[in-house]
Amino acid sequence: MMKKKTILAAAISATLSVPSVSSALSLQMDFSGLLTMLNPTGTALNNTDQNSVSPWYGWRTPVSGSMSFDLLTQSGTGSVTPFSFFGSGEAITTAVTFQAIGDGMGGAGSLILGNMGFNWNGNNGIPVSIVLDAGGFFEHLSTAGVDLNDPLATPLALAGLAGDLITGGGLAASDNTVFSSGKQSYTLPIGPAPIVTTTFNTTDIGTVMLGTNPSGTTPLVVDTVTDATNGDIGIGGSPMRTSPFPGFNANFDFTQLTVTSVEPPPPPIPVPPAVWLFGSGLLGLVGVARRGRNKTQ
Repeated sequence: MMKKKTILAAAISATLSVPSVSSALSLQMDFSGLLTMLNPTGTALNNTDQNSVSPWYGWRTPVSGSMSFDLLTQSGTGSVTPFSFFGSGEAITTAVTFQAIGDGMGGAGSLILGNMGFNWNGNNGIPVSIVLDAGGFFEHLSTAGVDLNDPLATPLALAGLAGDLITGGGLAASDNTVFSSGKQSYTLPIGPAPIVTTTFNTTDIGTVMLGTNPSGTTPLVVDTVTDATNGDIGIGGSPMRTSPFPGFNANFDFTQLTVTSVEPPPPPIPVPPAVWLFGSGLLGLVGVARRGRNKTQ
């Protein structure tokens, strides 16, 4: 009987002290944000379907959806809730993907390359590529104690992420865009946000046509166009290459993220070897005590 108990104790020890290994460790999140459409000179298009909605009045379109981001591969997928778009029905996104790319030039950084398609007004698979700065998102994870280089090493921090609301970060490239309506000109700042559009353009993959997805890759191209609305160098977004929006820039800015879950659950914390040695010592003392009682009986 003692031998069986010893074997059982060793089996339990081995099971509990070795963390589970997973090929994926994904944060599941809901997001809300804004879409701003800019023409090749940086002038905004007004989404007439939204021009009565305060405080953006069609200059920026509220969007929402969900995304999954794998901390091990630094990649993700997403979906955007269909939204009414320029008087011709809903825009429906397809195959939204994300990939962390450092600084986009081979070095360290907080940039993410996004690719997607969308269906609208009889055009299926309109390709969009976009370069996002996720500095606010990554900073939140780091502040929460997640080691982005080895997230499996910080299970307590990962477990604590569920329910987190992530806000703040960098400024969107379109943050200071000047909007003109009649004789009025004004800005509608987004403010600091966890994932924002940059002025970087992507390198196109081959000949971009409807249905091409992904449509953009690295190396990144520095946009040198002067924004006609504010004089800045660079237009927010990466120009689309196909009709119905050739040369136009879709700016998606994530103003807040809510972590809904971590999948799979973080691995258990390995129990220090000393604890198991202490436990083995106790088992040994129990065995000695029993043998002592048997001899005196």
